[in-house]
Amino acid sequence: METQDDAPRHLRLAGVIRLGLGGGRGPQDAYVFDPHRLALPAWACALGDTGGPALLVSLDRHLDTVVPRAPAAVPDRAAGLRALDEHARYALDVRNYDHILAAMEAGLVGDALLIARARPRGAFAGDTYVDSRGRPHRLVAVPTVDRAAEAYSRPAPGDAVRDVLDAAGRVLLDVDLDCFTSLSDADPTTVLPWPQQVIREFLLPEDSEPFWDAVLGKTVALTLAREPHHCGGLLASGALFRDAAQVLFRELLRTEPP
Repeated sequence: METQDDAPRHLRLAGVIRLGLGGGRGPQDAYVFDPHRLALPAWACALGDTGGPALLVSLDRHLDTVVPRAPAAVPDRAAGLRALDEHARYALDVRNYDHILAAMEAGLVGDALLIARARPRGAFAGDTYVDSRGRPHRLVAVPTVDRAAEAYSRPAPGDAVRDVLDAAGRVLLDVDLDCFTSLSDADPTTVLPWPQQVIREFLLPEDSEPFWDAVLGKTVALTLAREPHHCGGLLASGALFRDAAQVLFRELLRTEPP
C-alpha cells in the first residue's frame, strides 16, 4: 500500500539521494546510493508511472545480469514504488548482481547496453533475455566506452550499439563506481581505484562524442552506485567518487559536481 502523505516519492527511498542537474546536458535528475540493487526503485522513481520501458546504458566493472532467484516474484512497475523498493532491499541478491534483469521483469527496462569487463558467477550469458512475462530484452555488452563509441559510429557486422540506441525512446544512464577500479595482479582481493586521468581516458576517449550525444540526448536520469565494498572501502570509495565526479559531472554532463 502506498503512503498517503505529501512527501515527494524519492524521500521515501531511504539511502537514496536525489540530485538536480541543472544547466548541463543530458539528464536533469541523478540518484546516488551505495548498494547497486537500489537502482531498481530509483529507476522506478525516475521513470514515473507512464511511458514505456527505457534503454539502460550501464557502466560497471561487472555484468550485473544474474537472473533473479524468483523472476516472476519481481513486482510489476504498476505495483508501485514501495513494492519495488521493498523487493530490492529484501529479495534481490545482496551481491548486487541481479537488479538489471529484475528491472526487465518489472517492466522498467527494455533493452540494455552494458559497458562492463567481468562476468560474475551465474550471470546470464545470452544476447536476449526473455522475462517471465514473455517479453524479450536485448543485452548488448561491450568492454569499454571506446568500443561502444566505435560500434556506434562505425558498426561492424553484428554490432548492435547503434540499433538499441536508435530504437530507444528514453535512456537510463547507470554508473557503478567500481567501473573505475581494477583488481591488483599481486593480490586479487585488493581493489585499485583509478586516478582521475585514467577515468577521463575511459569515459571520454577520442571520437566518443557522437556516442555520448546519442546517449545523453535521450537520458532522463543518471543513477550512480558508490558500492564501497567493491571500491576499497568507505574512504577509498569517497576519494574515488570525488575524482570520478569531476569527470562524470563537469566534463561529460557539463554541470557542477554534487
